[in-house]
Amino acid sequence: MNFSRRFTFYMTAAVLGLSLFVSGCSGETSKGQEGQTSGTSSQTQSASSKDSGKNETATAAAQTPAPAVNVAKIGTIEQKFTREWPAELKYSSTVDVKARVVGTLQNFSFKEGSRVNAGQVLFRIDDAPYVAALQGAQAQVSQCQADLAYAKAQVDVRRVKADLASSRADLVRAQQDVDRYKPLAKNGVIPTQTLDNAIAQRDVAQARVDAALATLKNTELSSKAKIEVAQANLEAAQAQVTQAQLNIGYCTITSPITGVIGAIDVSPGNLVGQAGSQQVLVTISSLDPIYCNFSVSEKEYLYMMEHRGAGAVDFNLVLSDGSVYKHSGQFSMLSRSLDSKSGTIGIRVSFPNPERLLREGQFGRLRITSRASEKVLVVPQRAVSTVQSDHSVYVVGPNNVVESRNITVGDAVGTDFIVKSGLKQGEMVVVDGLTKVQAGAPCEPTVVSDSTADSSAQG
Repeated sequence: MNFSRRFTFYMTAAVLGLSLFVSGCSGETSKGQEGQTSGTSSQTQSASSKDSGKNETATAAAQTPAPAVNVAKIGTIEQKFTREWPAELKYSSTVDVKARVVGTLQNFSFKEGSRVNAGQVLFRIDDAPYVAALQGAQAQVSQCQADLAYAKAQVDVRRVKADLASSRADLVRAQQDVDRYKPLAKNGVIPTQTLDNAIAQRDVAQARVDAALATLKNTELSSKAKIEVAQANLEAAQAQVTQAQLNIGYCTITSPITGVIGAIDVSPGNLVGQAGSQQVLVTISSLDPIYCNFSVSEKEYLYMMEHRGAGAVDFNLVLSDGSVYKHSGQFSMLSRSLDSKSGTIGIRVSFPNPERLLREGQFGRLRITSRASEKVLVVPQRAVSTVQSDHSVYVVGPNNVVESRNITVGDAVGTDFIVKSGLKQGEMVVVDGLTKVQAGAPCEPTVVSDSTADSSAQG
């Protein structure tokens, strides 16, 4: 009985619990469907709002006016070719004065640092030893002249010729005796022995004549050699006289060039001119003209060579203080080859230096200016934007659409830059309002002159 009640109680509770569970699940499902429906509705409304915002932005952008900017037209000017290069000054001539003979330096006759002329006496060396040498050489010349005269007199030849003449006379007499004795001996008038003796005497005379001829020939050869030796000795003695005279002349040292003389390196009383010595007495430099050396690129060299003829360019020297040297220079020399390492070639220009203002070792800038003008494109400097070494401008193209373009500029001319590349004549560039425009966007350009642009509001 108790068991049956408990069982019935538990079953009723189980059925009731199951019913409640099923009812709860059904409620959750209904709530989830309602949440999904609500979320979908919110997303639809959000998307609709975004599309509406984009349309409004596009409409606002379409309604924004293009920025107003000032533009200038690219034009040309007449411009002379002008370039400058670092340059170094060198003397046109520098001479180290040295002694050419050994001797004691006696004195000098100039002021250190002064101007000296070519041929001016600078030093004197004791010439007494060389004067004595000259006198000895002159005496030797006299002796050689006497020897030559004796050799030319040919005394020995004359004596041999006299002996030859005597021998020939003896031969004639001996032959006459033979001719006279032959018929007498044949007829028995004289003994045959007498004829034989006469023939023997003739043969002896003939031998003497032959010997005299040989002696004469040898004597003539010997006399010719003596004359040549005497002549050579005389010439050698005369050369010694000339050398002695030169040595005496070398004792007076003169300036080889006109220029400015430096400080004396050797004091009077010192022995100078020793063999093998490279001792410098003083140094002289020619200041007028003075050379200006500089190097240019291959491209600049080609341009210069094209415009150098017929005085097409002027050469001027800009000094270290910025002033321009008052005398113009002249082209002097071109290096024989291009430096393959630096890609440059050396050029020399000479400048007059009558006031001796310029000195070797000074540095300046060599300026070359063409006398004829040429047309070049220019762009206002205010239109050019520079980032590091890159230059660009805003160019107004068709439909007033702005284009950013890189350009290459050269020298500044007033408020403009010379345009090397990147622009054409007649193109429009923005000069005011650079910060208002963007590449690819339109603008409202107003063409102004550079002076008008200067007074306009900055962008």
